[in-house]
Amino acid sequence: MNHSQSYLEIDISKIRDNYKILSSICKTSEVACVIKANAYGLGADKISNALFHQEKCQNFFVASVNEAIDLRKNLGLGANIFVLNGVFRDEVDEFARHNLTPILNHLGQIELWTEFTKKIEKRLPSILHIDTGMSRLGMPGIEVDKLISKSELLDILSLEYVMSHLSSSEEVENQYNLEQLRKFKHYLKYFPKSKASLSNSSSIFLGKDYHFDLVRTGAALYGINPNVSKPNIMHNVVKLTTPIIQLQKLSSSNFIGYNMTFTTKRNTIVATLPIGYSDGYSRILSNCGEVFIDGHIVPVVGRVSMDLITIDVTDVPSEKIFLGQKVEIINDYCTIDKIASIVGTIGQEALTILGGSRYNRIYKNNA
Repeated sequence: MNHSQSYLEIDISKIRDNYKILSSICKTSEVACVIKANAYGLGADKISNALFHQEKCQNFFVASVNEAIDLRKNLGLGANIFVLNGVFRDEVDEFARHNLTPILNHLGQIELWTEFTKKIEKRLPSILHIDTGMSRLGMPGIEVDKLISKSELLDILSLEYVMSHLSSSEEVENQYNLEQLRKFKHYLKYFPKSKASLSNSSSIFLGKDYHFDLVRTGAALYGINPNVSKPNIMHNVVKLTTPIIQLQKLSSSNFIGYNMTFTTKRNTIVATLPIGYSDGYSRILSNCGEVFIDGHIVPVVGRVSMDLITIDVTDVPSEKIFLGQKVEIINDYCTIDKIASIVGTIGQEALTILGGSRYNRIYKNNA
């Protein structure tokens, strides 16, 4: 049992609404859902179930084979599950046993996969990942050329898709997006029987030329703004609340928290909350974070501790300040993107770090 006093509310209906928004934009493409890292920390089991059974999403991407096996057990045999990290020698049997599709990122994985399929005398599906300029995962051009010249490998491979990944898709005006698109289209000519996938969440908003047959959405699905140059059209899907567990009345010139980084300048009422950096609330939010009490903006004062933060509630109406009062850490006004911008990171990191094990989770509108 989780005895935490903090509650992370995840609205399944809003995740489904986000999926519908993305599907309406990609009218000629299938929309796949990225469920890696436990659905960005929000709970892969319940979220994938809603998307699979209620929205009829058929395609899911995860990072590792362990994530894929868990997802297969959760969804059954009807879903297509693609593993972004590809396949390794001690995993090949698991791919076949659980009907998983590897994304082949280099010649070594291609050779391993073709050896395995020849051994079991069965053509198994795979996805070929070509690096068009990100230099992270995917086959560089020199390896693609070798693959094209090895007709025996191409004859054995059953490629469902050829995919790549854009480096700067959230930067709409970045010309590197066009350069990667050009390279991707060039390589696709050598794989005419395979479908294509290029777009992640942000790439969807670059236009139809980037959509191809399958788009892979993660961040936007969970409410993170996929187009930072414009207001977010995605729904916020999380609300984090925690109670006031102590109240103190301080006079001016009192220090608050570690290292005396905040000094009261007036008579101040300070509330302590049971949440800290071990729960994903970054220490960088010390003296600059904001929380909400019944619509009132309340500043974080003093250092964020491992398990605690302190807030200045002096200006909140007195009838709203009491032990046990619910304080909203994340809501529609203080979204994960806003917190990420203060911390100096991206919504994806802020969200996955937030998924701490100490929160009581509430799944709202979960059929």
